[in-house]
Amino acid sequence: MHKRALLLAAAVLTGVAAAQDLAISKIANNTSDFAYYGQSGGIAAYSMGTTSCNVGNQIVAWGNSQGPPPVITQEFFKIQDGRIEQLGYSWMKEGFCAVNENSCGSCQSTPCNTLGIGCADTYGSGLNDGAFGVARWKVDPVTGSWPNSWGAGPTGPSAIRGRLQMPVSELAQQDAKYFAQSIYICEHDQLAGNGRNNVSYIEARWNSGSLGSLTTTGPITMFEPAIFAWKDEHPDVMIEEIVITDEGGPGVHGWMFVASRASLQPNGKYRYDYAVQNLNSKDGVQAFSVPADCSPSNMFFRDVDHHSGSPWANTDWSLNQGNGFLEWHGETFSQNANANAIRWGTMFTFSFEADAQPGVGTSSLTLFESGGTKNATVFVPSSDCCSGGDIATYCSSNMNSASIIGAQLGATGSTNAADNNLTLNATDLPLDKFCYMIMSQSQGFVGNFGGSQGNLCLGAPFYRFSSNVMVTTGGQISFSPDFNNLPQNQTFLPGSTWNFQLWFRDNNPGPTSNTTTGVAITFCQ
Repeated sequence: MHKRALLLAAAVLTGVAAAQDLAISKIANNTSDFAYYGQSGGIAAYSMGTTSCNVGNQIVAWGNSQGPPPVITQEFFKIQDGRIEQLGYSWMKEGFCAVNENSCGSCQSTPCNTLGIGCADTYGSGLNDGAFGVARWKVDPVTGSWPNSWGAGPTGPSAIRGRLQMPVSELAQQDAKYFAQSIYICEHDQLAGNGRNNVSYIEARWNSGSLGSLTTTGPITMFEPAIFAWKDEHPDVMIEEIVITDEGGPGVHGWMFVASRASLQPNGKYRYDYAVQNLNSKDGVQAFSVPADCSPSNMFFRDVDHHSGSPWANTDWSLNQGNGFLEWHGETFSQNANANAIRWGTMFTFSFEADAQPGVGTSSLTLFESGGTKNATVFVPSSDCCSGGDIATYCSSNMNSASIIGAQLGATGSTNAADNNLTLNATDLPLDKFCYMIMSQSQGFVGNFGGSQGNLCLGAPFYRFSSNVMVTTGGQISFSPDFNNLPQNQTFLPGSTWNFQLWFRDNNPGPTSNTTTGVAITFCQ
């Protein structure tokens, strides 16, 4: 877990921060305080409890002449297939009458129109129900100010209106991890310059796949937005914090976060994933661009839908490609003040694939209301470009003594020959048998060749890695050829295709040999 989780220590929660300073010490009571309201049109609706703490050294206004009470948000995210996406959010809860609990330190209790130093205040999932919530577009998230009257409440189907809405099809999946987040926006806190740390997140999961059985797991991570969960799960994620200096006045800043990751895919390409999370900037983001030479492909975009009568649009961003850049963008503020921007409390995710190994470059964020720009360092394809790489399996294998389906061969790594980074992985093998890899630039098929029980899927001439004799271990084996020391001085040239098989000994029932399926590697050029 991210180191910020450790900041729940008493030293932090007993008034070490300056001025008014709110934090979130519990989400769903850090156990199971989620309410499930059913679904409508493929959308499931939830709410979750939250507990706030005054970790500053001044009382915080909770609805009096000093300032209005806070408003409370609920957001939900998933990490799946190596990237993070936001699934949904709720309308806001308006705080009232702080109960000044002792759950986060030595509470200096005050009347309920303030939150005392070291004191906590809890709203259960029922009180945080967004069906009775207030509109996000009414609040200034930088200063925490909002109008005396919120106006109309949420609209839509009664089961889901205003609540934490998420697509049913993306919930309770075994290969995904989920994270709940909450933000407190409080004018007293924001104007004191402490708006950066009033957000926390915690991992959540569904028990037995039931949509009504949502619980948390592990400790809460305080003072950080959920984008840091991505780095918790994948330490190779790079995150840069963007400060919109003095956005709400001197010392009152807006904050955004840009995260990136580059991961090698089974097809030999690198996937470049980006997430932009707006914590509390009213300005928002209208466009995001990254350098992307090397024939980018498989573009991906994910935003989060506004709902329940929100005037903010849900139009997907467009993609411009050219001059070595990819730019995703929505309408400008002058075109549509309610355009689909990266609004406060939301995250957009972007992705593409390229053949080039990762390097470091500069992304650009175009701000929505002001039209200004902010830059962030991210992973991008390096200038060592090549295109046309591919990894594909072919041919069939026969039953061996360990597997009725026959031995399988696949490959992972880079299809850029200059990288010298390719691994051949064989499975469903008999135990403790000698084997070695063979390769050829042509494909063929000879069944039960040379009296064996295998299919030779290579055409002549083929080459044996006879100096790399291996022994199958645990029914599998991995082999990484050294491109600088190939059999008979062969070379993997850019644009060439080479085919591989593993040839192994077996007893089935008497002494024999067999082969795996084939795998064809086309090196990019």
